[in-house]
Amino acid sequence: MKACLVGFLALTMIPNLLLAQPSHEKRLLLIDQLVQETGMDRASIAAVIKHAVYDESIITRMKTPYESRSYAEYRPLFVHPKLALKGHDYLQKHHAVFIASEKKYGIQQEIIAAILGIETRYGTYRGKDAVVSSLYTLATGYPRRANFFRKELGELLLLCQEEGLNPVQFKGSYAGAFGTTQFIPSSFRAYAVDANHDGKRDVWDSPEDIINSVANYFSKHGWDGSRPIAQWLPKAIQNKQIIKHAKQGFKHWVKLRDVRALLPQLDARWQDDDKVTLIEMTTKKGKQIALIHYNFYVITRWNRSYNYAMAITELAELMDCQLCQTHVE
Repeated sequence: MKACLVGFLALTMIPNLLLAQPSHEKRLLLIDQLVQETGMDRASIAAVIKHAVYDESIITRMKTPYESRSYAEYRPLFVHPKLALKGHDYLQKHHAVFIASEKKYGIQQEIIAAILGIETRYGTYRGKDAVVSSLYTLATGYPRRANFFRKELGELLLLCQEEGLNPVQFKGSYAGAFGTTQFIPSSFRAYAVDANHDGKRDVWDSPEDIINSVANYFSKHGWDGSRPIAQWLPKAIQNKQIIKHAKQGFKHWVKLRDVRALLPQLDARWQDDDKVTLIEMTTKKGKQIALIHYNFYVITRWNRSYNYAMAITELAELMDCQLCQTHVE
């Protein structure tokens, strides 16, 4: 009886699984779209897409990212002495590369190290999902952002054509990011650099290319290495006006001079012409408000989450980045 019941339940699940799988026609339509958008040969695209496997777990993971947690839950995953120590070691090991990169791009080396630490633990974990399958799954089974991921699949095909790489061999995250940098394909094409001049943009194993590619990304998005990033505000000064501003977040940027009267406990890093706003996050202390510089927004161009941007800032702070201090007495 138990075996029959299990068999019955399995049969009732089959239609749902079949509905989740893209039809043959849908796969052909995707190939047609990629041909039109990339200008590549249809046979070449079809040869790659035939290796794509639809994976429903990709959709599940996309809907439940780490960043959807509160900062109280998210922060301990990344902002801790063990990862900061690994960051210090990475900074020391590639000291000359970081110095040259900071001189060229003006990006604090600790910010770059924090990115690489949170993304891949300095290259030790780059993801195990087949990137072609991840992007194929999201392009055909995630309607809310299907167009975006279809375009990323096209970008992957183009970068592999340009760089002489095999897209089928790419492993990475469920969202299609790859390498030590965890660039998505369009970011690779736009921002990866051949810093060691060996004819390759190697964001997997070349420290020069990895570090300078991240620096180039931040530079192109408007990072100002002379300015701060974020500072938690004491609850004693949080009035209705501050709370209202924080609720608007990125929708309400102002010059610091316009709100300085509300924020009397700022240190000398902050200047009147700084472009700033306020945000509210849920920390282990409850609701907290932070003053953030436009640099914080630049971090969210890499990953849209407040959680991610604050974790990058605070991990860099643990690595002794002076302009990254978030807790200033």
